[in-house]
Amino acid sequence: MTEILKVNRPAPLKNVAAFATLLTTMVERDPKLPGLAAYFGPSGWGKTESAIYAANKYRAAYVECGQFTSARSLLTDILKELGEPSPRGSIEALKNQAIMVMVGDPRKPLIIDEAHFIAHKRFVDLLRELSDKSGAPVVLIGEERLPHLLEGFERVHNRVLEWLPAVPCDAEDFALLAVNRCGGVRLAPDLAAAILDKTRGNTRRIVINLAKVVQVAQITGASVIDLVTFGGAAAINAAPKFTMRKFQ
Repeated sequence: MTEILKVNRPAPLKNVAAFATLLTTMVERDPKLPGLAAYFGPSGWGKTESAIYAANKYRAAYVECGQFTSARSLLTDILKELGEPSPRGSIEALKNQAIMVMVGDPRKPLIIDEAHFIAHKRFVDLLRELSDKSGAPVVLIGEERLPHLLEGFERVHNRVLEWLPAVPCDAEDFALLAVNRCGGVRLAPDLAAAILDKTRGNTRRIVINLAKVVQVAQITGASVIDLVTFGGAAAINAAPKFTMRKFQ
């Protein structure tokens, strides 16, 4: 069988392809349409990897939020990503500076990752203003509660042109990841099925298990690893048992 990918290079998973299509849609949209988009799903489903791949491909500016992100720190990080080495001034001045830079290249997307950290804060409207006044697309990425959080800010919510939910890893994606991550080591069908089932399609947990497959192969010298050789179902890094959060 011809090896499709080289180890540790991005695999063309469904989420990666879908996000790349989303970014193209936003860049090529009618300028009269709003420029916000949202990409959301549970932790570990490959959203950040999809964003980084697309950011490199489309020259997008990429900023990651955190628990303590403020309006000033967000604008400062955005400006640095846009090529301004030492942003200074008031929040209003930083905002205007970011708009001016974005106006100069309105086809350059701005990706805001971990946006659920700021989606419930008033200054999330800054992103709406950056997009409205520059014409550049702004894509918010966050966990599955992101759409719910944005409902509290109608001026932002009604400007989201595209809502894209991430999907869990399926058997086809799993096969691509296995080739991508395991090199010449092959997984027996029973191990592949068990990992996919136990992880519930969580890409991050699948990658962790595939790393262990390589370790087991190195220790045992086997080129094909089955469930018994791996250590049984109990050895699989599995998804915890929980009920999906519901939002009203």
